[in-house]
Amino acid sequence: MIAPYEEVYAPNITINGISISGLKPQEALEKLRGDMLQKVNSWSMNLKYGSHVFATLNYGSLGITVDDNQLYGLLNEAWQLTHTGDIHMRKAAIEQLQTTPYQKQVTQSELSDTQLESMLVQIAPYINKEPLDAAIMHFQPDNDNQPFIYQQEQVGYRFDISAAKAQIMERAATGQSGDFELTGEPIPPSVTVAQLKGKTALRSSISTDISTSSDEKRNNNIRVSLSRMNGMILKPGDTFSFNKVVGPRTLKAGFFEAPEQVYGELVTGIGGGVCQSSTTLYQAALTAGLTIAKRSIHSEKVGYSDLGQDATVYLEGGREIDFAFKNTTPDNIYIAARVRPAKRNSKRLVTEIKLYGLSLGDGVSYRMVSETVETIPPPIEIKYVVDKTGLIVTYKNEEKEKSKAQDGYVVVTYLETLQNGQVVERKQVSRDRYEPKQAVYYRGNTTPP
Repeated sequence: MIAPYEEVYAPNITINGISISGLKPQEALEKLRGDMLQKVNSWSMNLKYGSHVFATLNYGSLGITVDDNQLYGLLNEAWQLTHTGDIHMRKAAIEQLQTTPYQKQVTQSELSDTQLESMLVQIAPYINKEPLDAAIMHFQPDNDNQPFIYQQEQVGYRFDISAAKAQIMERAATGQSGDFELTGEPIPPSVTVAQLKGKTALRSSISTDISTSSDEKRNNNIRVSLSRMNGMILKPGDTFSFNKVVGPRTLKAGFFEAPEQVYGELVTGIGGGVCQSSTTLYQAALTAGLTIAKRSIHSEKVGYSDLGQDATVYLEGGREIDFAFKNTTPDNIYIAARVRPAKRNSKRLVTEIKLYGLSLGDGVSYRMVSETVETIPPPIEIKYVVDKTGLIVTYKNEEKEKSKAQDGYVVVTYLETLQNGQVVERKQVSRDRYEPKQAVYYRGNTTPP
């Protein structure tokens, strides 16, 4: 009765629900270990991020292991049941198994997230990414199509280890194999290109025609003065001073001798023409909604501006007339200034100034409107100037007109706010008085014979 079981396990012996009856100890060990390993590997999950697989999990990764020591103990216990004592005891043990089978289970270890958490902590740096704010990389004042180069914003990501761990453990407990896509919670950047474009919008663009009679020296003076401000960035609260930015008008500074108005007289001076730059800048600053700090008018109308819309400057011999405006916006003002060919006639030149900054709002723009509210007749008396050179007139009884009498004007200028082309507000910004001028005649210096 006991001879068939001398080298194998007796009937009615099961471990982990698997019968090992008739198996040799090594065979039983291999069968049970194989079954346990199969169960450990019966579940797997790939931890993926994009196309990259960081790790493949199984139950062994989560603490479910084959405990060989416990298995050895149970196999040894089952073996001793029918292989201990004399033949009568062994026979009795075999008969006892018929009524009371040997059924034991290797204690199942619990799922553990300790190793999983360690693994996720190591993976996290590959997913975590700080957001990148958009930034203005470069201001290109001479590029109409793309005056600003922006650094594109980037979304950041934060990997939630606890949430990922909970989801993976839930799938492991229910035996759901497959891929687990690791994801990061998006972190939006604080600054986007769209926001920056709202801070670098075109607030105003003003062009004034340069007369065809303006010689190259005068044109170059305008170019030099504009080049000093081209590309400037005016921070909130900063004041732009024309004379400080452009500097003294000297030959050494790159300026030329050209006609200019001084006290109502057209004379030749170094830097003649820069008043067209200051006038264009005045109109640009005002229509950009900025605050004018200093401004003086010419003594008479100039050909490149309507009355009430000009701004003269001067800096010579201790006498200074400045034009200044203040950036009263909460963001930077960017200045683009140049001389360029007129759009409708490439042979003509214009002075162009563009101011960029915080958007005025959808459909919002400003424009200047000047109205003459009073015409002042000139004096009847004629002013005489003695021609000591004798080049124009020689004798005291000879006269020749130097300049005609001119009316004077009182001009009120308004700044109109437009919404989609419709005026929604009108505000007076200046009341200027242009003095009348009496006629001037040359008179000779020599007594007639």
